[in-house]
Amino acid sequence: MLCQFERLVYPKTVQAVTPSSYMVALYRPCEKLIGAAGTPLTQIKAVGFCLPLSGNLRYELKGRWKRDPKHGMQYEVEQYDEILIPTKEGILAYLCSGQIKGVGPKVAERIYNTFGDQTLDILDHDPDKLLTVHGIGPGRLKRIRDSYLANRAARDVVAFLAPHGITANRAVKLFEIYGRQTLNIVQNHPYRLCEVAGISFHTADRIAMSLGLPRASAERVDQALLFTLADAESKGHLCMDKHKFISACSQILDTPELTEEMLANRAARMLADGRLTSYLGFVYRERTAWLEQHLAEKIVSQSDRNEASANVVISKEISAEEARLSIRFAAEQKAAIETALTEHLSIITGGPGTGKTMIQKAILDIYQRHNPKAHIVCCAPTGRAARRMEESTGHPASTVHRAIGLYAGDDGSFGSPLPLNADLLLVDEISMLDIYVASALFDAVKPGCQVVLIGDADQLPSVGPGAVLSEMIASGCVPVVRLDKVYRQREGSRIAINAKLIRHGNLALEYGSDFQFVNSPQLPDSAETMVQLYLQEVRRCGVDNVALLTPYRQKTETSVNALNQRLRDLLNPPIPGKAEVSCGSRVFRCGDKVMQIRNFRDVSNGDIGYITSIREDGDDALLQVNFGGRIAEYDLSMLDQLDLGYASTVHKSQGAEYRSVILNLQTAHYIMLTRPLVYTAITRGKEKVIIVGERRALCMAINRTDAERRGTCLAHRLRTLKSENRKDL
Repeated sequence: MLCQFERLVYPKTVQAVTPSSYMVALYRPCEKLIGAAGTPLTQIKAVGFCLPLSGNLRYELKGRWKRDPKHGMQYEVEQYDEILIPTKEGILAYLCSGQIKGVGPKVAERIYNTFGDQTLDILDHDPDKLLTVHGIGPGRLKRIRDSYLANRAARDVVAFLAPHGITANRAVKLFEIYGRQTLNIVQNHPYRLCEVAGISFHTADRIAMSLGLPRASAERVDQALLFTLADAESKGHLCMDKHKFISACSQILDTPELTEEMLANRAARMLADGRLTSYLGFVYRERTAWLEQHLAEKIVSQSDRNEASANVVISKEISAEEARLSIRFAAEQKAAIETALTEHLSIITGGPGTGKTMIQKAILDIYQRHNPKAHIVCCAPTGRAARRMEESTGHPASTVHRAIGLYAGDDGSFGSPLPLNADLLLVDEISMLDIYVASALFDAVKPGCQVVLIGDADQLPSVGPGAVLSEMIASGCVPVVRLDKVYRQREGSRIAINAKLIRHGNLALEYGSDFQFVNSPQLPDSAETMVQLYLQEVRRCGVDNVALLTPYRQKTETSVNALNQRLRDLLNPPIPGKAEVSCGSRVFRCGDKVMQIRNFRDVSNGDIGYITSIREDGDDALLQVNFGGRIAEYDLSMLDQLDLGYASTVHKSQGAEYRSVILNLQTAHYIMLTRPLVYTAITRGKEKVIIVGERRALCMAINRTDAERRGTCLAHRLRTLKSENRKDL
């Protein structure tokens, strides 16, 4: 039926509408319609998702009438078409309807003046031509293109998927991948949606079940098997024991008629087809197995090169460096410097206070003096760690991603690394590198480059899958120097001493002004105590020099989300004239401290910045965030990449150092309490650490060492390759 929009009934305002909103709206018929009583209809109540709301256009609504017991006769809209007359007035009315983000009256006029009556064809088939219009850059073009797709060619997909919890942005991404076949794929092969980043098996399964697909279908079982491994990867594992793998998949499917034997047979078929890979009784996804083997080959190839030509009399150079720095290196520290300068690949590992920073400086200084024309590259996994590296060594440093040109796209995936023109590569905080970034880094290294990896093997492993550092050390295939003695003997030394005690499972920690414990068994009391301590330490050190760390992101009063809200409202309260913008239940305010929570372009997961401006752009909003001198822009569709940054999980704090650290440990956090977690948290502190919570929780964490063992066979692959290379010699 041909209609024109009159009024939105639910939600109450257009601003409250989200892509997944169930909507009720009133429309005026533009043609004669006769109701059930035989009288003409003057108004239609329509219900559905993604209903059209522009009063300047006419719509051909398609759906069905249905009588609701409470609300009476309603028209359930399944899809609709805009009725556009290709005149200047009609096209301008559509462009200014509010459905096309980034286009207001002035921009609409310029677009029409450039393309005339061909404007809609340009939007449909060649939207990049809009870049020729004054005022439209890449950012605005993306908003225009995405919203246009969502409101025209892709809107049926958006409407179909919205009830299943898939956002309009994700639905548009599906349309960009599958094109005109998207709706057919969604309705007939919904498990193919699992191919797209961000759409889980559970979401695809809900759609499949709503469409009546068989619960025991081979397609469903295959995707569940792949999802079981993908889910394990999200928890840090590269592979699973074959028996645990089948058992976990059975739980996910929750289908009694599918026995574990049937699942094992299906997995065997996928192994034969190459969709799964087996190694030593462990099962991998094909891509993950390839990455682990590829990284192992790169590591062995790098370590098996002939001894590096340092052209340095090491003992004399170390003595000269000691004189220059007015220090004396211990035997293990000298061994670390010598190994780094004479091996093509080496690892230096140790906790806080063991001299890793001074050793880095000595390595770089000696190498540069004897190789003045050589290209040295220093990098670390996060921007904060890179800045700290540069400040402590005096040599330029960047993130690993920036060093090898590894930038994330819109879906969070990375492209190929660029070749790294380095003669010496020094990487700090190596424990944070997952299998993907480590593989890309070794791919980028040129033949002949000396690679020095520095990190703390007792910290939490990477957020991404794998345990690259610990597996390299365990393999025995790479020269390793472990620094164990604590040399730091100044204020703050209890942090280093206690870190060593924790590393060895010793509960007899030392307490004093720089390492404190505040007993607080109740979560609400702990939350209030932490807030007050945070404000006290911020006044002493400044907001950028204090970390408030907790194991959980949500669920409790001491979670990151709950503490962030309390701290932001105290440190950056709302005042008249201060701009802010809402994203679902979250509010971002100008001046807020924020954290990037996934890799995107040249901003890394975990980077901290401040919102410097919020401005309206048509019906959209643009935020500018300053990440230590790098300015990034976000529109409303991108705000899911940001979180408030006053409090943080321990995992997100890796690679950073603070003058003061406040850590919450409660028995309610039992599942997260491990030795690497508490060790990582306290080693973020340089001057002071304050633990708030229960001593029982602290003891539980120190005593638990097995929770972080990850499914990976990298060490075994390294030993096997090394042995094969020896046989070939």
